[in-house]
Amino acid sequence: MEEELVFIGDEGSTEISGETRREGIDAEFRMQLARWIWADLDLNLSDGRYLNEPEDANYIPLAPRFTSQGGLNFRHPAGIETAIRFRHVGDRPANEDNTIVVYGHFITNIVLGYRFREFRIFAQIENLLNQTWNEAQFDTESRLYYETLPVSELHFTPGNPINFQAGISYEF
Repeated sequence: MEEELVFIGDEGSTEISGETRREGIDAEFRMQLARWIWADLDLNLSDGRYLNEPEDANYIPLAPRFTSQGGLNFRHPAGIETAIRFRHVGDRPANEDNTIVVYGHFITNIVLGYRFREFRIFAQIENLLNQTWNEAQFDTESRLYYETLPVSELHFTPGNPINFQAGISYEF
């Protein structure tokens, strides 16, 4: 790419960066295990680097290196629906020299539902294994009142702990 937009956390905006190259492999698998059971898996492996930068400082901050998602989905003709799903995002560089790393996560969700006519009643548990994880993460320079110099470190928004949701939907 000739240029990319890079998020600037302090300003809440983006700026144009230099030329980049991204190489990788994407794989997608889908299989119907029975008349009402499906399995799926997506795998993504990527290496993104700035071009025209020194080799020890050419990482693209926050560029995913390995991601995957998948699960089992059940949809019985009687109206019962169930799914167990996972999402994985691997560790990745938070800055150009990869001295600060954004931590990856593995989250599992389960959904139970019942569909009748145009209505659907459902309940889901997110983060079923109650993993501690970070949602938004950035390398940000900050200085606390007792620090004499600013420090560049990982700032983050914690991900949701295990939680339960329920609802009713109507399709028209």
